[in-house]
Amino acid sequence: MASSSSSSVFLLSLVILFCASIQSSSAQITVLSSLSGIKELEFASHSADANKVTLALHYETLCPYCSNFMVNYLPQIFNNGLIDIIDLQLIPYGNAKITSDKVITCQHGPTECELNTVEACALQVWPAQDKHFNFINCVETFVYNGQQSQWKSCYSKLGYKEEPINECYNSGLGQHLELGYAKATGALNPPHKYVPWVTVNDEPLYDDYRNFQTYVCNAYQGTKPAACQAQQMEITSKTKSDQMLEVTFMDKTIPTTNIRSPMTKARRQMKF
Repeated sequence: MASSSSSSVFLLSLVILFCASIQSSSAQITVLSSLSGIKELEFASHSADANKVTLALHYETLCPYCSNFMVNYLPQIFNNGLIDIIDLQLIPYGNAKITSDKVITCQHGPTECELNTVEACALQVWPAQDKHFNFINCVETFVYNGQQSQWKSCYSKLGYKEEPINECYNSGLGQHLELGYAKATGALNPPHKYVPWVTVNDEPLYDDYRNFQTYVCNAYQGTKPAACQAQQMEITSKTKSDQMLEVTFMDKTIPTTNIRSPMTKARRQMKF
C-alpha cells in the first residue's frame, strides 16, 4: 500500500509540473529537406518579449494536413526570427474522443493515440523548445512521408535518450497529459471543427491557418520585427470558393498509409 501511495504522489507531482507554465526559449531552426538528412536542428537563443503573441496549434499526429503544417509551415517562424514575438503552444490531441471510462480513442487509430501521447511526453520531459521541437519535427517528418512506423529512429538521429519518453508513456503520465490536452481542446471557444486548428491570441484562423504569420504580425503590439515586413498585412476574409479545405474534419476516418498523398492535387479534392 505504501508503495502504491508513493507512486501516486510521484505521478501527481509530475502532472502538477505539466500544468505549471513553462517558459520556452525562442530559437532559430535550420529546416531539413529530406528524411535522409535528419539530424538535430540548429537553434540559436533570442531575447524574451513580454508582448508575445500566443500561437496555438491543435493537431493530431496522423492528420496529413497537420504533418504538412508542422513540417513545411511552422518551422518558417524559426528561420525568419518571428519566433521572437511568439509564445508557441503545441496541443497533440486533435479530434480524439474520450469514452465514459476515460479511454482515449483517436481518429486514425491506436498508432495515432500512441504518437499523440509520445509527443505529449516530449513536451513534458523536454520543456526546452529546441529539445522538444527537434523531436516532434522529426516524428512528423516521418509521418509526412508516410513512414510513421520509423519514428523511433528519431532518438538515434537526434542523439536523444529514449528512456524519459518510455517512462512517461508507461507510467501513465502520458495518459494524464493527454487527458489534460483533451480538456484544453474541449474548452476552445468557439469549438474546433477540424485539424489543424490554429489560433492566434485565442482567435481561430479557420481554413486560413497557413497564413498564420500575417495574423501574428497584425496581433503583435510592439515594434514589428523585420520578418513582419515581408508578410502580406492584409488578410483575405474568405477563401476562394473553388479552393478545397486542407483539413481533417471531426467524425471522419481516413487511411493512415501514404500520409503524404493528401498533399497531391487529387487528394486535395476530397473533404476529410
